[in-house]
Amino acid sequence: MALPLRERNRLAAAHHIIDTAIDLFDEHGYGQVTVEQIAAAAGVSPRTFYRYFGSKEGLFTTDPYAVIGADQIQPHIDLDDLPGTLRRIVAAVTDPPPEEVAVRAGPPWRGMHYVLQEPAVRAAVYAALDEGSRRFTDLLREKGMSATQARVTARAYWFGVYFGSLEQWHLDGRVRPLGDYIDQALAALQDLP
Repeated sequence: MALPLRERNRLAAAHHIIDTAIDLFDEHGYGQVTVEQIAAAAGVSPRTFYRYFGSKEGLFTTDPYAVIGADQIQPHIDLDDLPGTLRRIVAAVTDPPPEEVAVRAGPPWRGMHYVLQEPAVRAAVYAALDEGSRRFTDLLREKGMSATQARVTARAYWFGVYFGSLEQWHLDGRVRPLGDYIDQALAALQDLP
């Protein structure tokens, strides 16, 4: 289903700001760029920037491609197939509909090296992952897992498989599809004693 015009415009504006910010970070360094400079270069007010992202670190945690809501996760969960569950969730995040791709200027995870290099960005991304893990834990609990099973499972998949794969994919130069890394990480989990 096509996104409404207002949503397409919102996504286009958010991605324009993200791409502008990353261009500035690449040119001047993350720590040297202010929100005011990002807003000016993107042609928006600082107030608009803060409404979209909340903080400079929010550029890395509120990207519409990187954030998936519980309502979008629920249909993908199958407790009898958690590896397939993760593959479907990652596909929902990494393969957005064509109308969403059309509004993005840069490639997905273009700023991943800032996540790896900047402690404040990494902390913000970990907090976002923690929230995603909590939502996944709640969904697993609703599907019948105990609290401990749900928390450990959610964290193993969310932090270990998803984020660990994303980090390694980036460190390797993104030469293979992200799905290959997900499959290797899932195989490592299955091979644990």
